Amino acid sequence: MTSARRFLILAALLALAGAPAAAGPRQDARAGLARALVALKKDDPRTARVELMNAIKADPSLAEARIVQARVLLMLGNGRGAQDELDRAAQLGAPLGPMRHLRAHAALLNGDPEAALREAAAPDADPKERLFRTRITGQALQKLERFPEAAHAFDRALALAPQESALWADIARFNVATGNMAVAQQAADRALSLAPGSVDALTLKGVLARDRYGLTESTRWFDAALKRNPDYVPALTEYAATLIDLGRAGKGLALTRRALTLAPGLPRAFFLQALIAARAENYTLARSLLARTHGALDGQAATRLLSGVLHMETGNATLAVGELKPLLDAQPLNIRARLLLARAYVADSQYEDAEATLFPLVERTDASTYALSLAATIHDALGHPDIAARFRARAAAMTPGRSLVYRGAGTPAETAPAANASPSAAAPNLRHIRALLEAGQTQMALARAKALQAANPGAPAAAIALGDCWMAAGQPANAARAYEAAGNLRYDENTALRLVDAWTRAGKRDRAEYALRLLLWQNPMNVSAQRLAASYWLAAGDPVRASAVLEGLAARLGATDALTMAGIAYAYTDDGTAERALPYAAHAYRLLPASAVTSDALGWALYNAAPEDPRGLALLEKAAQLSPREPLVRWHLGEAYAARGDKTRAERELRAALSAPGFPRAELALKTLRAL
Repeated sequence: MTSARRFLILAALLALAGAPAAAGPRQDARAGLARALVALKKDDPRTARVELMNAIKADPSLAEARIVQARVLLMLGNGRGAQDELDRAAQLGAPLGPMRHLRAHAALLNGDPEAALREAAAPDADPKERLFRTRITGQALQKLERFPEAAHAFDRALALAPQESALWADIARFNVATGNMAVAQQAADRALSLAPGSVDALTLKGVLARDRYGLTESTRWFDAALKRNPDYVPALTEYAATLIDLGRAGKGLALTRRALTLAPGLPRAFFLQALIAARAENYTLARSLLARTHGALDGQAATRLLSGVLHMETGNATLAVGELKPLLDAQPLNIRARLLLARAYVADSQYEDAEATLFPLVERTDASTYALSLAATIHDALGHPDIAARFRARAAAMTPGRSLVYRGAGTPAETAPAANASPSAAAPNLRHIRALLEAGQTQMALARAKALQAANPGAPAAAIALGDCWMAAGQPANAARAYEAAGNLRYDENTALRLVDAWTRAGKRDRAEYALRLLLWQNPMNVSAQRLAASYWLAAGDPVRASAVLEGLAARLGATDALTMAGIAYAYTDDGTAERALPYAAHAYRLLPASAVTSDALGWALYNAAPEDPRGLALLEKAAQLSPREPLVRWHLGEAYAARGDKTRAERELRAALSAPGFPRAELALKTLRAL
């Protein structure tokens, strides 16, 4: 018999044992309590909550109704409300012992795992709730990142109830937290097989599908969960989060509102509404909604990131630093957090901290234009004009260099002791592998990564580390296979973009494009994937599809993104409508005049729209000076020289373009070269 069913029977017996003979408010309250218990047996917490509210209104002193109401609120994910009801029950004389497991659950939902541990371990706790209390103990230890202790707690719970579906769901979530996605999937499948109609297990499968396959795949599981129970709050909020990332904010907002009617004050729902408001650039509303979480989600990575963005957008750089620095300390590989923190330091005039924060990004040859431009601003402020000029020159280049290992892990000597002490532990060994790569000790890093992946075959991070080592060793095909192994466990942007890059470098463009299409299908609003897809389609001579994607990006990002504007210009020019491309190309150039991309895009559009206009050739020559190794620029310039009859220069530029391995416009360049 499950702990939930035992609780319901106990509550029913209490209700019957204490029923008064005379009619009146207390009798009405107990009748409402009895109806609530029936509703709970039918897995209908919403009806139970209404009955309990009426019962409490009829007799506010009925402690049993308060306890059952707390149970309902916990089922709905409302820890704050549950805690209030349990406190009121205690004030009305209910003993604490039988409520300890509920108080522990409420504390956990309220973001206080230490209090949850104390309540679960209280000496007067009901021994019949040992399984539930052990599960809460495991979850609390997991929140505190005391993973070995959490694993022992779940093992103890398994010894008590190996066929408990909810426990297997706990184990699945624990393995997600520790990065073992293969075991997490197995545990989730076990949970669902033990209780095929479990709305919690269905919701969990949705969350795992979102991590493993992408946003689109997860929706069918959330639909199934809500079909089973339209009032299950965790399914409502997880589905809402998925829809928001899919760009369906309207439906996501409706689901959060429904969740709030079921669980008033639910922090997760208010957070999601704040996220919607922030993405709509209504920062005042976003801050107001985030404040309504009352700190229940403070310290979580997503909350820190959103708070940092809101502080920046409202001019509070110092407060933004306070949120973003702890986030980056906990997640040093979070590139978005690093960029935001560097920007916050700049806004707060803390230029040395900004430089130190940005350094691991901009010292890579594949640093983004934004990061390089920000670095130039920082070094101008530090009084280093020569360094700033070099960063601006790099920002103007058409394409980034080859991806390098992410810096900042430390030295091999610093990281080796922790890694050697636990050869199969992910965190210390991942850091040591990065340190080895940073020090140029590629073969040692590769050996360590192979051992780590063998010890953790279900961990995507281990497979990604192995792929990174193969890339550093110059073996992109082997790297791609490692990334595919990671993708079979978790196919997110981090994995997919690595896979696309690896197959591209291995000369397998078809496999690279398939990986990209899969990412876009599952995550159609992913900006990085959309940019990369547009570049692929432009290179493949499909400007119509490229322009559709880029116009969608422009609608989301606004007209201030120079590279998106330049991409639209390229697409229209290649589609034979250079006149239509000119406004986009000119706007891109105004936004970023020192860029090879914008210079080439405007020059190419001008050359095609008005071949006699000398400004087109001048801009193409400027682009070639800024990015002499970019084959697209050399081809464009060669075509322009050929059209003007300058055969010598045309041949030089066209041959330079053709010397680039895998240049997608090689056939067109060869045709022009033969016609000279």
